[in-house]
Amino acid sequence: MKIPEPLFFIINAIMRGLLRSPLHFVVSKSVLVITYTGRKSGRKLSTPVRYIRVEGRIRCLTSQHTQWWRNVQASPNVSLLIEGSRAPFHAEIQQQDPQLTAQKIRHMLGLFPQDAPYQDIRLNADKSLNEEDLLAASHKAIVVDFQVAAE
Repeated sequence: MKIPEPLFFIINAIMRGLLRSPLHFVVSKSVLVITYTGRKSGRKLSTPVRYIRVEGRIRCLTSQHTQWWRNVQASPNVSLLIEGSRAPFHAEIQQQDPQLTAQKIRHMLGLFPQDAPYQDIRLNADKSLNEEDLLAASHKAIVVDFQVAAE
């Protein structure tokens, strides 16, 4: 089920508060808070994002219509609040072929199938990803990898 877009303002505020609190462990194994600089406003902005750990990096998946990744692309030095700890990271927007993007989507949604609707991917009766939808999503999804920033 896809949560209506207007509710994200409220949900994101609640998630930011929860992830910054001593109770962060309730969701912090799969959701982080990214703090970045707005490309137009220059202000510090924060948003909660689903993540996974892959080969020493933090990986997030989003769709083209979200704004946070555009800001991160313009200013890739960010701060991530993960599992109660904040650290500087460097972001890289993954530019790859659709086949590789599909593999990354399949991996992430294999762990979090409830996120499939946000990539416009239907789940089959057996909970597998609809291949036609996956192919379409692989041309539109944005994969962002974060590495710990050098000090």
